[in-house]
Amino acid sequence: MREDTLIPLLSGIPLLSGSHLMGEESVAIPWFEGALEEEVTSASPPPLPPASASEVRSNSPFRDEGEIARGGMGAIRRLYDEQLRRRVALKAMTPELASDAASAQRFLDEARITGLLDHPNIVPIHDLVVDDKGLASYTMKLVKGQTLTELIAAQKTHRDLENILECLIKVCDALSFAHGRGVIHRDLKPDNIMVGTHGQVYVMDWGLALVQGESRAIVDGAPEPDGMVVGTVAYMSPEQARGLVSKTDARTDVFGVGAMLYKALTGSPPYPGEPMQVLKRVQQAQVTPPEQVGNAAMKPPPHLSQVAMKAMAANPDDRFQSADELAAALREFLRGGNWFPQQLFPAGSVIVKEGDAADAAYIITSGRCETRQVDPGDPSRSHVLRVLGPGDVFGETAIFADAPRSASVVALEEVRAVVVERAAIENLTHSSWLGLFVKALADRFLQIDAELAEARKSSI
Repeated sequence: MREDTLIPLLSGIPLLSGSHLMGEESVAIPWFEGALEEEVTSASPPPLPPASASEVRSNSPFRDEGEIARGGMGAIRRLYDEQLRRRVALKAMTPELASDAASAQRFLDEARITGLLDHPNIVPIHDLVVDDKGLASYTMKLVKGQTLTELIAAQKTHRDLENILECLIKVCDALSFAHGRGVIHRDLKPDNIMVGTHGQVYVMDWGLALVQGESRAIVDGAPEPDGMVVGTVAYMSPEQARGLVSKTDARTDVFGVGAMLYKALTGSPPYPGEPMQVLKRVQQAQVTPPEQVGNAAMKPPPHLSQVAMKAMAANPDDRFQSADELAAALREFLRGGNWFPQQLFPAGSVIVKEGDAADAAYIITSGRCETRQVDPGDPSRSHVLRVLGPGDVFGETAIFADAPRSASVVALEEVRAVVVERAAIENLTHSSWLGLFVKALADRFLQIDAELAEARKSSI
């Protein structure tokens, strides 16, 4: 974790509380329209002295094995529990943090909020201790693995992206649980998602969480007033960027998940750059569509890009209305043929032409079209074979059988269809027993169709 960076305010108002301000790092500052300078000045504080476990936990059964990371909310160390004979992580408040009442209270609240959220995808807290010097610390499960940031950076194939989507679904499950208990995370970003060595997913760092309703009884900090900008600017929702604490709800976290999905699709956060330089864009949710970014290892699937953009809609009413709803959209994508682009065909257009080589198959999502076959006795005429509508598939037979198109397909009205490229269908044929069955059926269908055409020709 990097050290804090101070952001100067024209009004002279100091930083209230915050950990990690620059780049993709968290911030909690007061917001007044026009009060922030256009230029951002970095000013790293002097390094803090290393804090050992013995400084915050005397007479404990833990053996200190060194510091793992350090940030504005304290230091994290690896400990070995001599009694249970397991390793745990210790997050300890630094003396500098303890000297600031608001920051110290946020540290305590973070531990209590995380302890409230007993869910498989939220890191479990073991205990919370405050010593006679007022230094607080808590132990938690030591997660071995990678951050989602690292997984996104390493992705190269569709399967890698599928793994990331499965992680985001688990994140949604954790958020749904938290939202049901009145807790909004507000700082969702890939750095705050840990993925274990066996696929475990943990939502970390609840230090900037907003607690609402009955659950406020577990925290001692005063409710935040409107005017506080809390979160990480690069992944922040517009209501957060405007300081609208009273307008923050579960849909704010939906935006955060959409922003992480955006990073997976493009390789960049929705708002790259220095926080104060992009804050106006964040307030208006001015996001470049994923397909226009072009930094990712692979072309973003159009349907998945649509999911990300809906999750990040400027108006919360236009987003997925819950983490469960967003998770359902991701699951639907993984189950369906949504890796492929959609194409719009005007009424009267010929989508495929009889006799042409087959380069793709189609799945109709809206509109109607009809299949037509040339009359063998009179090539100037054609027979209508059937009418196709949403959910129908056409064009696959010629690819499976490696044959020319056996009929034409014409749009009766505006038709939208998913386009499945030949390579994807051939991969199914060669890589699964189901594909072999389908190919055999396609061959037999074309054989029967040819025999019927010859019979009609002979009867003329």
